[in-house]
Amino acid sequence: MKVRKKRCKECKELFTPTYSTTQIACSPKCAYAYSKRRDKQTKEKNSVSLLNLDKQIKSRKRLPDALKQTQIVFNQWIRLRDTGQPCISSNNDWKFDFDAGHLFSVKQYSELRFDEDNVHGQSIQDNRFKEGNFESYIVNVRYRIGDDRLGVLLKRAEISKQRPHKWTLEELSIIRTKYKNKIKQW
Repeated sequence: MKVRKKRCKECKELFTPTYSTTQIACSPKCAYAYSKRRDKQTKEKNSVSLLNLDKQIKSRKRLPDALKQTQIVFNQWIRLRDTGQPCISSNNDWKFDFDAGHLFSVKQYSELRFDEDNVHGQSIQDNRFKEGNFESYIVNVRYRIGDDRLGVLLKRAEISKQRPHKWTLEELSIIRTKYKNKIKQW
């Protein structure tokens, strides 16, 4: 049986396989060099894909972290702004541990998450245990922000519920900076 000539994968010279029909190099020296080159290429390819995967994972983790950090700064501002005012829902006297309670919830109305007209100082009892005490909240918020601003807030709530807002890192950074500055100026 006649063996066909092949081209060496390393030096590109024609050779007649002597060890096996699957032989890819003309000599052990070329086979070793080819093997080293392929290993290096594979490592580079894997490291690039791992870097890309690492970047994707970091960017996924950064958005929830940024959202949480922004919410903390925003809530701090609301508590500072409403210091001394009674609870928006139950009119209980102000306490240092009031929550920043949302009229329209963060989950259903994502666009209103950082809207100052939507968030007011609220007792822990009303915010956490009475699910925001919405009925009393909506009545009392009118006295704090007025009918015009409440009308605008209600219209924005209708729109927000229909199309949830997807926050970006840039938006959150701008909001966080804005409220940090407001806190400093207070």
